[in-house]
Amino acid sequence: MKTKALLFVGGQYISTMEFYFRKLNETSFVSAADSGAEMLKSLGRHPDLLVGDMDSVSQETLQWCRGRGSLVLIYPPEKDDTDTQIALQALEERGFSNVEIFGATGLRLDHFMGTLASIYGLRHTLKATIIEENVEIGMVSREMTLFVNRGEIWSLFPYGGQQTIVSLEGFKFPLTDASLDYGKPLGVSNETVDEEIQISCKGGTALYFRWLKRY
Repeated sequence: MKTKALLFVGGQYISTMEFYFRKLNETSFVSAADSGAEMLKSLGRHPDLLVGDMDSVSQETLQWCRGRGSLVLIYPPEKDDTDTQIALQALEERGFSNVEIFGATGLRLDHFMGTLASIYGLRHTLKATIIEENVEIGMVSREMTLFVNRGEIWSLFPYGGQQTIVSLEGFKFPLTDASLDYGKPLGVSNETVDEEIQISCKGGTALYFRWLKRY
């Protein structure tokens, strides 16, 4: 199975150009959902795969992508799935198991929530993570072990409606089989104290926010 792909979507880009250049240099396969291709054009990198209804990407950029060999998959505007969800499904179908998403944050919080729903829907077959320079947003349904920097701020929330039972190791406030409940923000603002952390879910799914810089 293939490993990682990048996905640029049509949201707000909040990181430095140097950050995106570094990410592009780290990964060989790059994709875009609709106007995410505009960001890639500004970076001088055409998407290997461009999907969506193309209602927000310019014709100039669309032709630029085609002229450089992008595979372009156009869907009708009247559809049930968002462009981001279609792009994630297309990457899964092509054998990718890990997708880093850029441009998913910003003022359109409804689009952000839609992206979270897409990540959740594919959680058993695809590890999709929203990443920007200062924050990483993802989900854990079973277990995740990760090397981190000490002093990172993490917040965890239940997601998906099922009872979420979580254990945390390597944090200032460790947890053992604790229930993350809606209406009780137990998982907000924890801090890493070790260089390796572990998050385990015995039930449900935990949504996490990992802040990569201290404020």
